[in-house]
Amino acid sequence: MKHLLILNLVLFSCCTLANEDSFPWLNSLDAGEGVRGSGSLLVGLPYGLHALEPEEPDGNELFLAVHGWRSEGYEWVYPLQTIDNDQRHMYFFNWDTSDNRCQLEVVEEIKTSIQKELVDHSGYTSVSVIGHSLGGVVVAQLADVWDADLPLTIHTVAAPLLVLTGDVNEECPSQLPQSERENVRFIQWRTQFELDNAFNRMDYNPMVVEIPNSIVVELPETYRERRLGHNWSISYVAEQIADGDSE
Repeated sequence: MKHLLILNLVLFSCCTLANEDSFPWLNSLDAGEGVRGSGSLLVGLPYGLHALEPEEPDGNELFLAVHGWRSEGYEWVYPLQTIDNDQRHMYFFNWDTSDNRCQLEVVEEIKTSIQKELVDHSGYTSVSVIGHSLGGVVVAQLADVWDADLPLTIHTVAAPLLVLTGDVNEECPSQLPQSERENVRFIQWRTQFELDNAFNRMDYNPMVVEIPNSIVVELPETYRERRLGHNWSISYVAEQIADGDSE
């Protein structure tokens, strides 16, 4: 079994290098017993933006996922497949969270990558991004730099947005979204602080911030009869998005 997984990883790597921007593999990922291997494929992609499926003939929404710190990818497999539908074209942004470069550089890279996709695929009428944990901190900063004509919806999931209110670094300024924009919609999905092992040892809740005109959704304590913790939160939110409960 181990050798088979290694072989699959090698074969996937070869295919990705040959045609990494259009390899239609989202539906082939295993959200069950093979989820760890599938997650490795996701975070094994070269850094940058990747389409996870062929362009949908009726697709009009570009939907982008941004992972958090040291992600192993497995927590994204079920959510990506759940959010996906005929109207959405799913993308994944892989980035080096151990790199100490300015986060705004990552934000600009995401924005530029999205703009290129909008030029290359003129059928899009809206853009949605979902960022988990540190990925949520990154996508939150898109709100103030978004200058496309299309409406943008930002989902931050279990994101410690309070870090954006800290000391301002002149060389790398970062801040919470400061202004309301008619074409930017912001939804904060917050886990229960005491149940989120990424945060519950802190003296404060780093998810609680005020963002102009944002929607705040408090996640329940349990999901599928399990504690709804940090990584599990993405699956819960994905189901709400798929069901239209974030509208």
